[in-house]
Amino acid sequence: MSVAVFGASGQTGRRVVARLRDEGQEVVAVSRRTSAEGEGVRTAVADLAHVGVEELAGILQGVDAVVFAAAGDPIRIDRDGALHVIEASERAGVRRFVLITGMGVGRTRPAEYYGGFWGTYFGAKKASEDGLRASTLSWTILQPGELLNTRGRGAVELAPTGALPIGAVSRDDVALAVVTVLADERTAGRSWEIVQGHRPIEAAIERALGAAIDRSA
Repeated sequence: MSVAVFGASGQTGRRVVARLRDEGQEVVAVSRRTSAEGEGVRTAVADLAHVGVEELAGILQGVDAVVFAAAGDPIRIDRDGALHVIEASERAGVRRFVLITGMGVGRTRPAEYYGGFWGTYFGAKKASEDGLRASTLSWTILQPGELLNTRGRGAVELAPTGALPIGAVSRDDVALAVVTVLADERTAGRSWEIVQGHRPIEAAIERALGAAIDRSA
């Protein structure tokens, strides 16, 4: 599978690139500036604050899946950049899309995370989620808690939006979760919060999938 990772030079994105590379996937690392990502990784430059949909679609030719791990200006990157990549993915014939947003999107948040910057931030993330859900892509949305640079434990809690206490999670574990959901078609059409926990990631996904089946029965 060929996977394009947007935000590939960021703290989460570069972990996703490394995981995919270790899994033997063909990776296109997309970031604002050129970087050497190592053997088996092709790089592409795209400043999401300024690049157009047609140029993005060109980058995505021949790509099977996209991971959107970019972050920055809430409006130009988190909202408009994500929406442009979603549209470009559809034009380029991409099939699979994993979007990383944040815990707090589409749910009740502590009072200090309303209004001002946070209102803009969460509004932008929600707009990107809504755009992806309305697309023709086979999508999965991951909403991590506070992102930590601590070493991953390979164990998390995973549940639908609003089902978990707001918490934190290692970027390593988010990267592992991204690679795992990409490989599992059953995760398409799911939006899940993710925080550190005690379940191995594959077991956490199985539990979340089982809970979804139970609710629909």
